[in-house]
Amino acid sequence: MGKKLTVFLFYLFICLSSTSVLAAQDSQSHTTDITSDKMTYTGQENLVIFAGNVHVVRPDFELWSHELHVFLKPAHENDSPGQQENIEKIMARGDVRIRSDNREGHSDLLTYLPDTGIARLEGNPRLVEGQNSVEGETIILNMSDNTSEVLGGPERRVRVIFHSESETRE
Repeated sequence: MGKKLTVFLFYLFICLSSTSVLAAQDSQSHTTDITSDKMTYTGQENLVIFAGNVHVVRPDFELWSHELHVFLKPAHENDSPGQQENIEKIMARGDVRIRSDNREGHSDLLTYLPDTGIARLEGNPRLVEGQNSVEGETIILNMSDNTSEVLGGPERRVRVIFHSESETRE
């Protein structure tokens, strides 16, 4: 069971690892297509907000949310040539869903910090692959060192559901 949990969470890391380039193109020129009802750029706050029926499409994943906030680094910090290095933080809010192949993640809030490689899912977070799932009060994924932590709390305990191959064949 421990090995299955590791494999399951590894695939979820892959699913979320691409969120660092939501507002940019990666080095292989994969297109990021973001649609929403409204987009607002606030230069003083270095913030781009996509609001209303947000849908992000990339070759490796899709993301849906009510809002997507992309916090940019101040101008003096973002002199690097790559777009990804210019992003300080990405937050998807409201009915967040991310999908890659047969893997999905759900939460009320997803926060990603590209500099640290940490994604934090809060508000009824749940990760699903096939019939297997893990949920808790907070799920923290560290893409840099390939680790994860699922935290329970007063509102929600950690819950992991695995179906073995023999169970799914019956």
